[in-house]
Amino acid sequence: MYLFVVNEVSGKGRGREVWAYVQKRLQEMRVPHEAVCTEGPGHAEEIARDAREGKMFKAIIAVGGDGTVNEVGNGVIGSDLPIGYIPAGTGNDFALAHRIPLDPEWALERILRHQVYQVDTGMLKERHMIGFMGIGFDAKVAEAVNMSQRKRWLGRLTYGIEAIKTLKSFKPQPAVITVDGRRYEYDGVWLVAVANIPNYAGGIRICPHAQMNDGLLDLCCVRNLTPGQFLRVFPSAYRGKHIHHPSVVFHSGREITIETDAPFIAHVDGEVHGGAPVTVRVAPKSLSIL
Repeated sequence: MYLFVVNEVSGKGRGREVWAYVQKRLQEMRVPHEAVCTEGPGHAEEIARDAREGKMFKAIIAVGGDGTVNEVGNGVIGSDLPIGYIPAGTGNDFALAHRIPLDPEWALERILRHQVYQVDTGMLKERHMIGFMGIGFDAKVAEAVNMSQRKRWLGRLTYGIEAIKTLKSFKPQPAVITVDGRRYEYDGVWLVAVANIPNYAGGIRICPHAQMNDGLLDLCCVRNLTPGQFLRVFPSAYRGKHIHHPSVVFHSGREITIETDAPFIAHVDGEVHGGAPVTVRVAPKSLSIL
């Protein structure tokens, strides 16, 4: 039996529409399942954790956005219980990275094939990063996107709109980044992204060489740019072309710490969670995915 954890308000209501379709198909195919709709932040993780301990289900399926995947993943990490995903969010970066179809019909078909593989996650102080996290400009944009009324209609375009708005007020700051004990100091930092998948923020290939099961976390730091220069570099990241710019640096390692003098908020899988300083450690093959 499958358990579907449904975030009906993800994608400004797209979760409800997608689930109505999926539920109908499950009934038509007579697939044994149960479903629970989330009631607020943290509920999906609670549902997944309870299901893991009950050992009644062969998999837990997240219906929502990257934040829903993060919560469901955090609820089962460390167990053999796999998760599946039916995309219904704004960015759907987890789906893009794992080649999960955006069409719910095909996403459901993939789940029912029940082919399991394991991926790395990143372990923070209080939770795991399933795909990516960031500090600085991208976190401010993520915060704005989550509050925006536009994303229901504009989808990923919302990221670009909110990025331009954030550009006007954002102030770069110095940062110290430590990777496996090696210390790097950077001035004028716009953002620091840590990922084990190539893309985030609606398809930006921020760490194009990141692999989800190589036992390493990839880091991208963008610094020492004027707002005008940043605006020119930013679009190139959608194609991963920013890797050639001298103000963009990359590192990879098993443990990464980011420190800043001024407060920088952070996002984890697109949801705002605390800020710097932050340490993230790789947890190899800690999550099973369909």
